[in-house]
Amino acid sequence: MSKAPRNARSFETIDIADLRRLADIARARIERAFVAHPTKRALYDGHLLAICLCQGAADHFIDPAASDGVQDFDMWAFFRRRPGARLWNRKPFTADFGPSRFGRSPLDPAKYIGRRVDVLWRCIPCEAGAMEAVTAYFDDPQTESARALRKKAAVVAWPSETAGSVIWRPATR
Repeated sequence: MSKAPRNARSFETIDIADLRRLADIARARIERAFVAHPTKRALYDGHLLAICLCQGAADHFIDPAASDGVQDFDMWAFFRRRPGARLWNRKPFTADFGPSRFGRSPLDPAKYIGRRVDVLWRCIPCEAGAMEAVTAYFDDPQTESARALRKKAAVVAWPSETAGSVIWRPATR
């Protein structure tokens, strides 16, 4: 995937209030998916471990001066894996951040007023605490979807009380 040009990126600072708004957007998008798939809700409602801001926007949250800015917001929701059940993994669901200081990317369709928010999710094993399970997901070299995510940071957006906690930073591993 090629890097977006500078004029398609925002260099505004992401703060805790933005993380909480992104978590609300992700949770609303997940809710819409569960409304469309009630059998999945029955399996996974109450099993959300964390929602993290990942990839370039997470790098930007941690160190805006060293980042390439924000093209979009990639939000990853991690659910506790249920024995014998599968939560669908598919292309990202999208949402709109709406009007904000981040503007909108000229590369996105006109339907977006603000920055695009991509919402993805995975089911992961959780033997200990939620944050430990998410960290283990990033650490596991066998995890295909984590392979790309490991190249950039991940920052907790939900639960709200831990918003802003860096859960993954490739430079520290």
